[in-house]
Amino acid sequence: MKNGFSILELMTAIAVISIIAGIGYPAISNFGKVENYQSDLATIRGQINIVRQFSLENGHAYRLKVVNDDVNNNSSLEVWRAQGLNRFNIKYHKSTTPPCSEFGGSGNQGVQETELTKQLEYFVIKKCNLLTGSCTPVSVDDNYFCFLPDASSPENIKATIESTGNAGKKTEFIHFYKSGFFNNGKRM
Repeated sequence: MKNGFSILELMTAIAVISIIAGIGYPAISNFGKVENYQSDLATIRGQINIVRQFSLENGHAYRLKVVNDDVNNNSSLEVWRAQGLNRFNIKYHKSTTPPCSEFGGSGNQGVQETELTKQLEYFVIKKCNLLTGSCTPVSVDDNYFCFLPDASSPENIKATIESTGNAGKKTEFIHFYKSGFFNNGKRM
């Protein structure tokens, strides 16, 4: 009786290990990407809902300003509240060009609610200047989403969400509607 493995046993073991590695490698290489993507998407949704809620409760116009860091491929979502006599005036905020561009205060920015700022680790968001076709981003100063005192939006808006390689390297759209409703993916 000899100790050891036959060549057939070794070949079978190598084949089984190869099959397991072939199945497991894609799962390991994608580990965490879906979770990173969903985490940032949940942060965006939560931030939009909070700002809409504040606009409705406080009766002020609010902006959700997106500050992109294109070098590190991440963003900050800053919350700005209108101040002054027109902070409650829905028609006024709709009439400015672009809508909600005159919020009073220093530089017409309004008041920043710094404690509400959220960070996106894997996303860059760019507001588009048109609803149809490919996205041509607006200027950095106009990269915000406005919510009026009744939680509606002054205009229909489309924006791109671009995720980094750590979140699947996907690009999709987020859409805002005048009703205040929003969705990501295809326009409804």
